[in-house]
Amino acid sequence: MFLDKKKMALLVSIIGLALLIGIIIHIKNQTLYTASLDTRPFNIGLVGNVETFEPANVFTQEEKILASTMYESLVYYDESSKSLKPLLATDWKYSGDSKTITININTNIRFHNGKLLTAQDVKDSWEYNFSTTKDWDNINLLMPISGSKERLEGKTADIAGIQAIDKRTLKIELNEPNAAFMHYLTHPLFYVFDTQDEVEPAVGTGPFIFKEENESGQIILEINDRYHRGLPKIASINVDVYEDVFQAFGDYKAGKLDYLNQVPLKEVKNLKDHSRYKDLFINRPLYETYSLGFNINKAPFADNYLLRRALNYGIDRDVIIETVLGDSYRASKGVIPFGLPGYNNQMPGYSYNPDKAKELLEEAGYPLGEGLSPLTLTINKNDGHRMVALTVIDQLAQLGIEVQLQEMDWDYYKKQLNNMSLSFFRISWKADYPDADTFLYNMFHSSQKGKSNFSGYHNQQVDKILDASRAETKSVQERVKLLNRAEEIIIDDSPFLWLFQKESAAIVGENVRNLTLNGLEMVDWYKVELLKPSLDDNEKPSTNGEV
Repeated sequence: MFLDKKKMALLVSIIGLALLIGIIIHIKNQTLYTASLDTRPFNIGLVGNVETFEPANVFTQEEKILASTMYESLVYYDESSKSLKPLLATDWKYSGDSKTITININTNIRFHNGKLLTAQDVKDSWEYNFSTTKDWDNINLLMPISGSKERLEGKTADIAGIQAIDKRTLKIELNEPNAAFMHYLTHPLFYVFDTQDEVEPAVGTGPFIFKEENESGQIILEINDRYHRGLPKIASINVDVYEDVFQAFGDYKAGKLDYLNQVPLKEVKNLKDHSRYKDLFINRPLYETYSLGFNINKAPFADNYLLRRALNYGIDRDVIIETVLGDSYRASKGVIPFGLPGYNNQMPGYSYNPDKAKELLEEAGYPLGEGLSPLTLTINKNDGHRMVALTVIDQLAQLGIEVQLQEMDWDYYKKQLNNMSLSFFRISWKADYPDADTFLYNMFHSSQKGKSNFSGYHNQQVDKILDASRAETKSVQERVKLLNRAEEIIIDDSPFLWLFQKESAAIVGENVRNLTLNGLEMVDWYKVELLKPSLDDNEKPSTNGEV
């Protein structure tokens, strides 16, 4: 059908008018939205310790949270799709043998000082972090790269396997296939900054810029108005670091904080049910587990998986969570924590079953604990760890198993753990990167004995499966199947007594929007919004009493 000129003109006019109305509505909505945002500083309270912002040496969770406002990596983990997404990179590709990764860098991104990002900046940042980090666990994250060992030993001036091919192209050569390596890049060790600018702290690309640390110790960050994802929604950030969680929580209740990373454990149950605070309380599973390990090369656990299984069935995890841990953990059934790809909700794992525990104990040769010498459970000195350990000891006593408690200072405890000198010990594991590999390979592959495999576990079948999972870079589904199979075998062998998975215990203010924690307990600060208080909010009295 053909339109005459008048009809065509009319149609064009109608379309133009519709577009104009759409633009006006969009501008009006955007104006109203922008007008609703508060321009005052966003006040963060961090309970813990902050000694540095330097990516190579951030260790505490508080340091990581603070560093993430200023620095970024090449990728980020998107929990909704359970996959990696580009951040400073645009895309990446593994080679056919899974030993080479080619990463394209977004060279339109600028550092805080205005300098454009290049692949050489990425290499320089990683090299600097490798040479200045004081943490062996950090060094270990770069060791899969070809030439890292030679660099560590001082035989070369740089890591040969990190190559800036041109301004846009970064090439990574690995010693062995490693499908998990791209997930490593979410770790602060791989944050990128301008190594040529000598200002401290180093200049990053993140949504906020370090301004100053004032006389009271408050850290002040200002907005990065040329941030590559767009203008952040909050105007500036003030950070106060607290030693005392009760003082921090008091300041939150007084309306002085918009985000507090930790509340007192005794308040967790109250906050979950409180009419005012329950929707502000952030309580979600984290990629962090709490277990007891068995040295399977020492008596009585060596060559006796039935005994190890019996102990797993003999613990009522829910009772410990409710009576000791303030409802801030969830029971673990196995190795992979809830939320990570590979978590299998159908896997039975271990739950409290005293009859099953007694049956296995008899099969293991110790009916009602008879003939079993007293066990020694070793922990590092800490009131919380002691309370958990004493409850475990009481529960095992009901099976006829006598357990003695041994406590050590942290440094000595860690040394004994690394030497595999302990037979029955406490172990917490927090994911270095958002992939099940960080739990399975690091703690149970035989190559990690003396590093992070503290139980001395060695199963050739598990080693082969985990090696195959690292070589599988083409199919996520096939890789997950391999990880699931490895976990099944490990759970059956029971080198650990799996107890809990940690949950967050953070809280936000009533005018905060879009602040979510991921499983690594990190925040995407670009998305966070602070709304202006309504008249009703202004009329509300502060809550300084008990929750």
